[in-house]
Amino acid sequence: MRNKKHAFQHMAGLFHCYGNVFYMLGIVMRYRPGYFLNICLYQIYASIQLFFEFTYTLKVLLDLITKKAKYQDAVAYLLLMCTLILIKLVWVAWIEQVVTPKNQEILHKKLRMELYQKAISLDLENYDNPEYYNEFVWSSSEASNRMDKILQDFGSLLAQITRIIINGVFFITLDAFGIIFVLLSLIVTLVANSYIGRLQFARDTELKPVERKRNYFNRIFYLNDYAKELRLNPVADRLKQEFSETNKKVYPIVDKYGKKGVLTGFMGDFVSNDILINTAYLGYLVYQTIVKQALTFGNTMALFNASSSFKNALKGIALLLPKFEQHGLYVEKIRTFLAFESNMPSGDEKIEKEGFKELSIEQVSFAYGNSKDTLQDISMSIKAGEKIAIVGYNGAGKSTLIKLLLRLYDVQKGTIRLNGKDIKEYKKEEYRSLFATVFQDFKIFAATIADNVKMGCVQEKDYAGIEQALCQSGFKGRLGSLKKGIKTSLTKEFDEEGVNLSGGEAQKVAIARTFYKYCPIIILDEPSSALDPVSEYQLNETMLKAAKDKAVIFISHRLSSTVMADRIYMLEQGKIIEVGSHTELMGKNGKYAQMFRMQAEKYNMFR
Repeated sequence: MRNKKHAFQHMAGLFHCYGNVFYMLGIVMRYRPGYFLNICLYQIYASIQLFFEFTYTLKVLLDLITKKAKYQDAVAYLLLMCTLILIKLVWVAWIEQVVTPKNQEILHKKLRMELYQKAISLDLENYDNPEYYNEFVWSSSEASNRMDKILQDFGSLLAQITRIIINGVFFITLDAFGIIFVLLSLIVTLVANSYIGRLQFARDTELKPVERKRNYFNRIFYLNDYAKELRLNPVADRLKQEFSETNKKVYPIVDKYGKKGVLTGFMGDFVSNDILINTAYLGYLVYQTIVKQALTFGNTMALFNASSSFKNALKGIALLLPKFEQHGLYVEKIRTFLAFESNMPSGDEKIEKEGFKELSIEQVSFAYGNSKDTLQDISMSIKAGEKIAIVGYNGAGKSTLIKLLLRLYDVQKGTIRLNGKDIKEYKKEEYRSLFATVFQDFKIFAATIADNVKMGCVQEKDYAGIEQALCQSGFKGRLGSLKKGIKTSLTKEFDEEGVNLSGGEAQKVAIARTFYKYCPIIILDEPSSALDPVSEYQLNETMLKAAKDKAVIFISHRLSSTVMADRIYMLEQGKIIEVGSHTELMGKNGKYAQMFRMQAEKYNMFR
């Protein structure tokens, strides 16, 4: 009973794998049906042409010789064969040189766009999940390559099936009993190769975490981000040692699965080919021809070629089917990733014409995973035009609060309301469009300064608006020193003439995004961490003047911005411990006042 259950589960797994292969072929047919049809028709034609060239031609010519037919008949047949061969050669050259390169690029683009769109649509919490990260890395690295392999192998499978049909009909017509030997050979090869395919997948799965770690060390040694640290610290030797130790983990895995694969492959090939075909079936053919004289010389030679072609086609399928099983296991990863669903559904409500009036946070608590609460019972309000500062030491929960406000995470307890409605009722994209945000871990893209400021907001060439935003963020002086101005490429990744900005300069470009993007709420998460105190103060003044009609939320543990705020919330260990204006909190002489005085020497302008 257990064996039957195991066999049933194995068959179900095979059908699921093959279903995954057809899923990937469905993507090809959805985007490039003509390309798929072209490949299928070519493989069918090429297989038929090969049968006539190497099997049926031999029979025709031997029959013509035996019957002493006219020479012209043989010439006519050979000319026909030359025409068929010429058509195949032209067709395959056109597919390989023109059709395939173009269509592969289109398919790769379409598939990657699906993966990228899925990645963008999923919740930020997925990036804290190693399973999600593994699925995404696996999918993005394997998708295009796996699609090409599946399409190639499906074409080969179609060719082999065509060869089996045409050679099989010819073979069975002349010697039906001999098919038993070939089928037995096929079964043995299928079982052996199916097992080898599962071994290879298990090996790759076990190696994946090790490969990720090896790739991490590889990035460290070639990326510019780590170049200075590697040269100024003796960490390189330690990294090389860890790389070596990681490599040692590869050998036993490869050895374990390699030995099993070699033994299975040898036994399968020996039984299916040497015993069943080259010995048993060949002996049977000799007996039929010499002893029983059941076959003519011409039919015998044609049958020999047909049986060889038939055997190779069956063997080809036997080798291909485990590949499809393996393909199916890989595609399962891609399908799993594409099937990921957001746990943060979008609402249906649109933002009212009046726009933003008030954001209220009501008794909100939140924790990452199973850890203790990062935020506990937080309540506050932000109204249109108000300037709010959220301060506290590192780890107080400031950035987490902002992620909840932006609905990058959903609150676990309590409610966040926009204009009196739970933010979950609004369309996510429309709700998030209310905010212009600069995070402390902002990123500069390998693109022009203009593109880094626009961030896709405006398609037309709004050069004046971009330059104005850069001037407001304090980047005017640096911009004037660049020959290409806002068309200057940032980073040298794709442009040798690109510019690598300093930390403070890059931060000013990131801040310019908030000036350029028209939003009623601006959030600045540690916006001036890379700036000196004077630049920080000047930026805050400029920011408040430029955003006089907008709500501004400063997140900081540096307090130069708090003096200008209408209201300050002091966080400690995920709780609000003090609320008030700068003057009020200094008068209370509590944690805020203590923190401010510790930084006072940097802010003499406030005394």
